[in-house]
Amino acid sequence: MSNILIYNHDIQKYPPILTAIKILLSLGKQVVVVGYCSDRNTIADLESQGVVYFETIINNTRENKLIKFFKLYSYKRKVQKIVTKEFKKDSILWIYGNQNIWLLYKLVFKFKSILYLFETPQLKAGLRYKIISPFLDYKKTMQKAWKVVCCEYNRAHITKAYFNLAELPIVIPNKPNFDLSKLKNVLDDESEILFRGKKVILYQGIFNYPERRLDELCQTINYLPDEYIIFIMGGDDDNKAQLIKKYKSERVVFMPFISAPKHLEITKKAYIGFLSYFPIEGSIENVINTLYCAPNKIYEYSCFGIPMLSNDIPGLSLLFEKYNAGRVVSEFNPESLAKTILQINDKYDELSKGSFELFNSLNINTLFEELIN
Repeated sequence: MSNILIYNHDIQKYPPILTAIKILLSLGKQVVVVGYCSDRNTIADLESQGVVYFETIINNTRENKLIKFFKLYSYKRKVQKIVTKEFKKDSILWIYGNQNIWLLYKLVFKFKSILYLFETPQLKAGLRYKIISPFLDYKKTMQKAWKVVCCEYNRAHITKAYFNLAELPIVIPNKPNFDLSKLKNVLDDESEILFRGKKVILYQGIFNYPERRLDELCQTINYLPDEYIIFIMGGDDDNKAQLIKKYKSERVVFMPFISAPKHLEITKKAYIGFLSYFPIEGSIENVINTLYCAPNKIYEYSCFGIPMLSNDIPGLSLLFEKYNAGRVVSEFNPESLAKTILQINDKYDELSKGSFELFNSLNINTLFEELIN
């Protein structure tokens, strides 16, 4: 059985796609990847395992709208050609993200397809996609798919109801498929020294403001004993630059984006894993996705038994409560964060055990095997 995976952004930054590839290969399935990967080592490794890779698009967020439009149009035509050539009788087409559904909807009506949604999909197609796909019937396309996948239970029900699907989408949480045996130390000597004898509160991810609100985390260091240190890791952007300008010090350390799975060398050194998600007004999709977030960071922290700390939203508070894997703060300010960190410290062994239980509660390989069978 061949599996053709399609995505129009950098798959290196989307662990669910890399996880799917790894698991499909472990099940002895042929894998074809259509899209783009920024890490040549990742591609070389996948190709050495038999993956067929077609590079079709390189997105640049700083390009003007006209260039983006023509890139998408070209991408659509290239993908349709590749899929038509590569699809066999026993093939499955994996279409990731709602933008690809809008662009490639015709393929869903021709081929056995899995529509894999990272989040609650945008409920209406964007203007440029309406122009490129003028005959798109979004609802019928969703209904035509062989299977629909969501990453979280509440969002699966919302998707089913909104698109009037016959069945509830299959829920596959964003748990990466780890191979910790290949990890190597990615820290230089200076950074390594910073960790020694310290209790590291780690944030890893993006810096979107006001969704992530990392100012309060940085300010928390002023209310914690000297043994605590804050590490913030992620790709550079204007929001990160502002944080660095205001808070960088010996106790608030900033690190660059490190490609998966190398970033886990940093993760495993954390004492507490930090998460923050605040809904932004004006978009119901954003509100739903934020409140019921299901980040892969949960499993990246919990695979090392690291207790977690976040603001109070249902997607995290219910999970932490079920497994006793972390704590949330209702009043999101530096003093409350510091107080909760010290409470986690007092019950650390108990919460660490709960974090391990959270990680072991889900067999991601079994879920993918059931999906394709």
